[in-house]
Amino acid sequence: MEEKKDLESIYRYYFNDIYQYLFYLSRHPQIAEDLTQETFYRAYLYLESYKGEKVKPWLLRVAKNAFIDWYRKEKRHVSLEPTVLESIPNKEQRGPEEVYLLAEKIEGWVERVKDLPPKQQQVLLLCDYYDFTYQEIADVLHLTLADVKTSLFRGRKKVKELMEGGD
Repeated sequence: MEEKKDLESIYRYYFNDIYQYLFYLSRHPQIAEDLTQETFYRAYLYLESYKGEKVKPWLLRVAKNAFIDWYRKEKRHVSLEPTVLESIPNKEQRGPEEVYLLAEKIEGWVERVKDLPPKQQQVLLLCDYYDFTYQEIADVLHLTLADVKTSLFRGRKKVKELMEGGD
């Protein structure tokens, strides 16, 4: 019973910090909220394995792992929902044929990204699909800034080659 009270007070005290961290990573309020709940659920499950370290760093590590698990699951299911196409900036109104061709081009890009090594996939999707900054990508994936830039350059080059080659 005491553990439950402790977790409740930890939840109230750290909820905003965990939510803000996950919002920073996901850039989406609903995803951040869901992952915050997942973080505290995991914290409850693994409370026995908690080694008395500082609570906030431990919770942030649990949150980061929840985000990474979500991201890995999500990257397998990248779909082109209408909102993705609507969010593409355009200066003039596109006709249905142009929208269809653009959708095919984006789907081709997503398929080519799947052919890349895992690190390049993650860097490209975080940068080009989720609009993370280079520093944010480096922080999430535990890479150096130079490694992010190199992976991004090589990944984009390979995708371009694959798209131009038609395979």
